[in-house]
Amino acid sequence: MKFAYVCKDVALTPAMKEACEEKLSKFDRYFRSSGEVKCVVTIQILSNRLKAVEAALSTVDGVYLRAKTKNEDFYNALDVLAEKLDGQLRKMKTQLSRLNKVNSLSQNFDLENIKDEEEDERDFEIVRRKTLSLAPMTVDEALARMDALGHSFFIYLDSTTGLVNVLYERDDHGYGVIEIEKQ
Repeated sequence: MKFAYVCKDVALTPAMKEACEEKLSKFDRYFRSSGEVKCVVTIQILSNRLKAVEAALSTVDGVYLRAKTKNEDFYNALDVLAEKLDGQLRKMKTQLSRLNKVNSLSQNFDLENIKDEEEDERDFEIVRRKTLSLAPMTVDEALARMDALGHSFFIYLDSTTGLVNVLYERDDHGYGVIEIEKQ
């Protein structure tokens, strides 16, 4: 596993780096990848003593896991982060085993190494479907509509590219755009 660190308003100490690599390197064995698994760890001071720790694991095959947590103690935040990633993997294993498809995301994971999901967690269920008719607009128009609706995301048809985009509000109260590419 290849580690990269992004530190915002905090200096990365050797002890912090060692703790991250010790806690997160175990996730390497869960992936079947033709390339190396990358782990980007973001450490940030939010206010006085509150620290945010985020880990994003990705492979060249397009598999992506991400978790984020906040805590006053960096090492406790790292423990919670590892538990969140474990939970995501268990939930994904349960969902993939239910799908039972040969050509699916399950080819990218070594499912035998992932612990089974605990029985008390809720099953995945779609409780509502919506249909959208997308009108072409600029990102500024989409932002205005998203704010007017009070939503944290907005799907729109970009008037310059003609492609579907997703505008969303980030945790840092900024905005992001996911641009969908044609394949």
